[in-house]
Amino acid sequence: MTEPARARAAVPLLHRPVTVHAWEDIVFAHWRHDPESLARLVPRGTRPDVVDGSAWAGLSAYVFRETRVPPFPPSGRLGTMTEVTIEILTIDDRGRRGVAYRTVDTANVPAIVAAHALLGVPYTFAHARARRRGDTIAHHSVRHPARGLHPIRWLRGRGTRPGPTPPVPDGRASGRPAVPVGRGTVQPRHDATVRVVAGPVVDSPLATELTTREGIHARHLAQTVFWQRQHPPLEIRSARLERLEGDLPDAVGMPGLLDREPDSLLVVDRTTVRYGWGDVVR
Repeated sequence: MTEPARARAAVPLLHRPVTVHAWEDIVFAHWRHDPESLARLVPRGTRPDVVDGSAWAGLSAYVFRETRVPPFPPSGRLGTMTEVTIEILTIDDRGRRGVAYRTVDTANVPAIVAAHALLGVPYTFAHARARRRGDTIAHHSVRHPARGLHPIRWLRGRGTRPGPTPPVPDGRASGRPAVPVGRGTVQPRHDATVRVVAGPVVDSPLATELTTREGIHARHLAQTVFWQRQHPPLEIRSARLERLEGDLPDAVGMPGLLDREPDSLLVVDRTTVRYGWGDVVR
């Protein structure tokens, strides 16, 4: 018998935690999809998780604080950052309900390097920031593809004199124009913005299934791996949408995701999340 959905992420980690984070101002926006439309986008050995008759893709955004890598104390460099993600809810053959990230956008370069090298999670360099005023929560991310693909190389080259400007496409598949980024150069960009107003607490089975996942399914060194996620039961709040726009999903093979309002929009004010090694899925 499986654990009740509300408590599935509260079970003890199987191994020593790799990282511990305080999450704040968490926004979950999810859209219903046909499972077949998402099947090619999830790691081998997993499939889209069908919840309430649908597969689900989502945008989540949150602020990391007080990051620790046990047994070391909290890290100043990894301590605080905003992350904006595009994700798909997944399940593997052992019935573990997780999430597969298509991208995790953040401005924290050490986190990007560590996630790629150790976790297999597709972190990407972006100017991501968050703001909260009362119950209004806003997250915003802007990334430039060249910087995202090679963040370390880009940072090393910031102080060097630029060479001739390479040819740049006039636009993207979304139809939005390229934009100037300084010194006369023009680069394409991908962005996402979400702003919501948090409402009353909700305790529905669907809200719990969409927000309480057992871990992360990721591709790492030609394998699909599972990273276990642990946190206390969440206090989930409903939310009212004020703004949602951007073409970030276009950059990760999910065009048009933000073109309509989410089928589910939820907020969690704060929680503490611990990640630990699970095992190899395939």
